[in-house]
Amino acid sequence: MSRQERVQQVMNAFGKKVIQQSRSNLTKGKKNTSKTLYNSLGYNLDVAKTGNFSLSFEMEEYGNYQDLGVSGTKKKYDTPFKYT
Repeated sequence: MSRQERVQQVMNAFGKKVIQQSRSNLTKGKKNTSKTLYNSLGYNLDVAKTGNFSLSFEMEEYGNYQDLGVSGTKKKYDTPFKYT
């Protein structure tokens, strides 16, 4: 197996593990009621002809709010999101 194939294999395994842990966290945190966010979790591994790798993760936009929280009108949290 070439070095590039091995790196690709490791990065795919990492992507799958991150998605698995994210789904587990949603379920444990009781935030998996509609399964929309759960089912939207995914990753993309791009391999350029030059041998460079790019790994990106995707999810529904509201996943950021679930991850970082949202400040209310009276109670403030350390998050960039707030109700206005």
